[in-house]
Amino acid sequence: MDGIIITAAVILAVISLIEVVTFFVAMPSRSAPAYISVLPVFSGDDKLRDRLEYLSMKGCGRRRVVLVDYSATPEQTELCRQFVHSSPDAVFLPSSELEEFFRSIFG
Repeated sequence: MDGIIITAAVILAVISLIEVVTFFVAMPSRSAPAYISVLPVFSGDDKLRDRLEYLSMKGCGRRRVVLVDYSATPEQTELCRQFVHSSPDAVFLPSSELEEFFRSIFG
């Protein structure tokens, strides 16, 4: 019975070692695709300020923030412009330009 327990422990230890090695070997490279956060802006969104604050505080390794204007009010547009001005990785664009924007990034 002890032999079975020792064999199982050794097998589990080998599996754990393989998982740890795989985790560190499979780190994303610099050539990995960009991580992009996309936030649609609608006129009925009364929590836009909170969403922008959350995005600015939680970078999460992102490389770019895309704010898409679907029906933004003038106040929301000004909030988005301030966010873009303070975040060099952010852009604010109308929904009609979204496809072309992604085409330019991902080819």
